[in-house]
Amino acid sequence: MRNREQIHPFLPPELRKRLVLYASKRGLSQSSVVETAITSHLDAEVTDRALILRRLDRLVRESTKHQRDSEILSQAFGVFVKLWFAQTPRLSNDAKPGAEQHSRRRYEQFTGHVATLVASGRAFADDFLPAKSAEGSDTAEGRPTP
Repeated sequence: MRNREQIHPFLPPELRKRLVLYASKRGLSQSSVVETAITSHLDAEVTDRALILRRLDRLVRESTKHQRDSEILSQAFGVFVKLWFAQTPRLSNDAKPGAEQHSRRRYEQFTGHVATLVASGRAFADDFLPAKSAEGSDTAEGRPTP
């Protein structure tokens, strides 16, 4: 027989009735029900801590990915602006209306393309990084096509 110590907790009468009824319906001793409940309660704290740590770890990984993606987008935007300034000549006043109309059409095409990419779930930053394989290692294969 296991070594046991007796304790004397106080319970409200209604909880005591519930304990007696529960134990008798299941053919268990009140001590075994109380022991199981206390063990479960104390073990839940350890489980809760582990769950919280796993969730925090996941949030840190997601935050790191968002930070990386933001840096990629910032760098890409900077390069785009530099190239745009270098390649776009100044327009004369009489050429501006036609250029504005052409630019609106091109902008609508651009936004349509971006909307399609967003709806597909594909991220712009994925074009710059190796895809993750099922095992979690980086591979060049499986990278989405532009």
